[in-house]
Amino acid sequence: MPTATHTDRIPDRALLLDWGGTLMRVMPRWMGPQHGWTDEEPMPHAGDVLRALSASWRLALASNASESEEDPIRAALAPMGVGPLLAGVYTWRSAGAPKPWPPFWAHVLRGLGLPARRVVMIGDDWTGDVWGATQAGMYGIWFDPPRDDHRGGRAREARTAPRVRTMRDFRELPGLLAELGFEA
Repeated sequence: MPTATHTDRIPDRALLLDWGGTLMRVMPRWMGPQHGWTDEEPMPHAGDVLRALSASWRLALASNASESEEDPIRAALAPMGVGPLLAGVYTWRSAGAPKPWPPFWAHVLRGLGLPARRVVMIGDDWTGDVWGATQAGMYGIWFDPPRDDHRGGRAREARTAPRVRTMRDFRELPGLLAELGFEA
């Protein structure tokens, strides 16, 4: 009888996650690698939802961080339980190009070893995260949580397209993935 190998258990789909404004409320301050990271608050519910999804999805970070290396980024995300689960950390620094440009996405897809149609990018920057990823053939989820501002904390408009959804809270993610055609 054949036995399962480690590679048989690796999910054949991936969730790419932006860092600042998506996994953490704000991007860590631009004062050099690792400076100020411990002061940044994780996005509500992100850790719980992503830990639950990690059994059936590869998780990876896709960030325009230009100064930071992989190990410190993982350490910054460890308190929310996500750092150790990341199958990859893809940054402007490692790709040699920023999001939304094609070389960044090509670098990510090579690293994941997956076709674009099996990857969903989640981020708060419409152009850098969602538009760029969908232009590369991936799916996109625009993370647009309600804001506490002078407009009363209202979210912007929802944006949907055949391969795009809008998410206000991480607890919506499993349902949005199902809407995009990804079974549980």
